[in-house]
Amino acid sequence: MRRKATLLPKIAAGGWDGDSRRGGHGRLDPAGRNRKVRSEFGLRRPVFSRQRQRASWAEPSRNRQVEGGGAVTCTAFSGQATSVGITLVLAFAVALLILRIGLRPLGRMADAADEIASGARSERLPVHGSHTETDRLAVAVNDAFDAQARAETQIREFAADASHELRTPLATISGWLDLYNQGGLSARADLDRALERVDGEVGRMRLLVEELSLLARLDAGRPLDSQPVDLQRLATAVVQDARVVAPGRAIDLYAPEPAYVHGDQPRLQQVLNNLLGNAIQHTPPGAAIGVSVEPTATQVTIRVADHGPGIPGEDLMRVFDRFWRADAGRSRAHGGSGLGLAIVQAIVHAHHGTVRVTSVLGTGTTVTVDLPARCGHAAPPTPPSTGQPDAF
Repeated sequence: MRRKATLLPKIAAGGWDGDSRRGGHGRLDPAGRNRKVRSEFGLRRPVFSRQRQRASWAEPSRNRQVEGGGAVTCTAFSGQATSVGITLVLAFAVALLILRIGLRPLGRMADAADEIASGARSERLPVHGSHTETDRLAVAVNDAFDAQARAETQIREFAADASHELRTPLATISGWLDLYNQGGLSARADLDRALERVDGEVGRMRLLVEELSLLARLDAGRPLDSQPVDLQRLATAVVQDARVVAPGRAIDLYAPEPAYVHGDQPRLQQVLNNLLGNAIQHTPPGAAIGVSVEPTATQVTIRVADHGPGIPGEDLMRVFDRFWRADAGRSRAHGGSGLGLAIVQAIVHAHHGTVRVTSVLGTGTTVTVDLPARCGHAAPPTPPSTGQPDAF
């Protein structure tokens, strides 16, 4: 009884805990929320349930975990966005740097092009030898500049040569006219000689102007007349004319059968006249000359060969240049303008053919012209006949 009496005030005061001594099941709630349970002494006392207490204490923690998890998620997303932004900025900066480095050769090329446009014709675009696209572009542009420079040089040389060729006959005509005006041609014979010389120089100028006009038309690509032409008959007529003009020359012809091509007959005749005329002019009187016309299934080959002194190897590359002469004085004395082989090349190219020159010093020179054969008229190759003279 004394013990019960001692405990009652503690229970009434809410300060007793049944577990403090024996490990009971009851405990006071500091907040005052309690329920009545039976103690080991049979008394009802206010205690809290452990599950309820744990649940009430854990609920603020869970709330704090949920709120903290949302904050962590927002922070992680913001960090990822910042990383992506920094990466994009760095990538853009690197790309811009690479682009500027890659475009730097183009800037140097533009500077060189500006210098060329300002008058520095010898300037060229820089080439670094790295075989990149910019290097390939620079090489192509430099090749175009070189081709333009060569064309301009040829035009200047052509104009200078043409003016020189015209200046010579004009000077001759002017000299005879001055002599006549001064009374130096009082005799009839002197006057006739002067008129003959003037007429010859006028003929030279007329021929030169016609040749220049022909070259201009061929260079412009103007179409030529196209009709079937038998080169056998044409070569026969040209050789006969040459034998009349140079009766002391041995000119042999080998044309065993008809050889038809599509072309302009007067121009093709001019090709044969120029080739045969060059062979006569630039070989000794006793040197033999041969002309052959040989058709095949696809082409007709014309050869004009002489047994003269030949052409040096360093001059073979220039034989088709306009106004070029191996011996300028001798060619001008014979009335040549230096345009004969240039006209031959232009006419042959206009007929979609080819022309080439081979020469051996001390043996002679051969000019070979290949022209496309006219379908239906070309004959198969025929072996040379032993009865025909062969100058090759």
